[in-house]
Amino acid sequence: MPRLIDHAAREVEVAEAAWRVLSTRGVGALSVRTVAAEAGLATGSLRRAFPTQDALLVFSLELVARRVQERVQQLDLTAPAPEPQTAVLRELLPLDAGRRLEMEVFLHLGSLAPGGGPLREVHDTAHRELAAVAERVLRSLVQAGWARADLDVPLEARRLHALVDGLALHLVRQDAGAPTDWATDVLTAHLRALRA
Repeated sequence: MPRLIDHAAREVEVAEAAWRVLSTRGVGALSVRTVAAEAGLATGSLRRAFPTQDALLVFSLELVARRVQERVQQLDLTAPAPEPQTAVLRELLPLDAGRRLEMEVFLHLGSLAPGGGPLREVHDTAHRELAAVAERVLRSLVQAGWARADLDVPLEARRLHALVDGLALHLVRQDAGAPTDWATDVLTAHLRALRA
């Protein structure tokens, strides 16, 4: 009897192999052949899951966004402010090996996004979702009475989004084993400055 293949799981395995190639060897090394080898598959098997390299890149970037969303959705946001809001923002930062890999992939694939097409659309959607998270965090801090009621939420959301992006870049640039708690300290100090 032929072995049944879980196609969704296979797609994730292939995308994770692409992540590893991107992280260790960079965008220039990414090809159907290198990803297939990393995943332990024949190139024909990989092509059945992803007929084109663009399809693989798009799925790989979508997987990053999906994993971040899943982690954020699992958080308990009923605790008193600002703990849940800080927890949400921490999920956007590469504070451990898994999130660092996601951020490296996001940056690598983001460098290809200006070329347009579906990859650009996925990248732009992820950017808008991050901006929306920053705005929701700030609105919830205001609603909880923790942040100032007169806060210019749209402006502060842009500033918070830029801060999170900047922290993420700095964290990825530092050595993989270096401490990351400084980034949480910066984030906490920024939120404290918005205090009512």
